[in-house]
Amino acid sequence: MNIRFLILWLALGLLTAGGCSKVKAWYEDTRYEVHARTNFEPSADFSSFHTFAHSGMTDRGRKIAATDNNSPLRARVKEIVNKQLVAKELRQVGLEDHPDLLVHLLFGMMDADKYQEATLVVNLTESSKKKLVWQAVINETVGDSLEKNFEMIDKGVAKAFKDYPPAN
Repeated sequence: MNIRFLILWLALGLLTAGGCSKVKAWYEDTRYEVHARTNFEPSADFSSFHTFAHSGMTDRGRKIAATDNNSPLRARVKEIVNKQLVAKELRQVGLEDHPDLLVHLLFGMMDADKYQEATLVVNLTESSKKKLVWQAVINETVGDSLEKNFEMIDKGVAKAFKDYPPAN
């Protein structure tokens, strides 16, 4: 009788452990989720935009000049955004060259339960009118791997720029 009881407890313990590993695997997968949504000004003439320049960024509420290149992490995010803009046949120029679009990046982090959520906002402003014409909000549930986080940022930015320029 005791051996049956022991086998039953052992079987229940193995099932529970298997369930926990599935929960852990689910948690590992959700740490690297990425979501992107966009919005645009319907009256903007996107066919007239050919050049862009970075006007600066805001990192967790702190404004950073466009010329501040002290952070390799911020520089890498700029490169990811630049890659998408160039793929859309926009050319990067300096601010002194009066670009068609100004790019402003906003970064943020939020603790949510057992993980952190990172947000990247990409604002494209028509420089001549100082008017926001396109915006992407990319949210990522980050994990411990910096490379995996950047891979997900790349995917999120690509997803956001998929339909750029928007069809009016």
